[in-house]
Amino acid sequence: MSFCSNCGKEVKDSAKFCPACGASMAGDSTSSNSQNTQVSGTPCPNCGSIVPFGNVACTNCGSMLNPDKHTAAIVIGYICSFLIPIVGIITGIYLLTRPNRDVHKHGIIMIVVAIVFSIVFWLLFSYFSYVNSMRYYSYYY
Repeated sequence: MSFCSNCGKEVKDSAKFCPACGASMAGDSTSSNSQNTQVSGTPCPNCGSIVPFGNVACTNCGSMLNPDKHTAAIVIGYICSFLIPIVGIITGIYLLTRPNRDVHKHGIIMIVVAIVFSIVFWLLFSYFSYVNSMRYYSYYY
């Protein structure tokens, strides 16, 4: 057994790509065209080889098994990050739990935007409340 140079996960010697991250196993000199029929799993939509359950990428061709782009969740999450930050944070966490690594960056950005926007809104609200209260009390002095 060897280890993936990208994510460090243990990979079978016959694998051409890492099952966790889909990175190419560049140092692999052995090529195996035979499929292991004893392994239960799902067929790869790209090459048809059997991919064991729990893998995110095909070990033969490297294609992602769940190519969903989650476009609706990304758009709603960005809108909610500004309007309702808690929903933006929840949507960002949802995107971080998806197996497609391309949507992870959107989840991180949503969480950061929602937190920053909440802090800025709180600071502005506190400042204007303070200014308004000082204007009210200045009439008595």
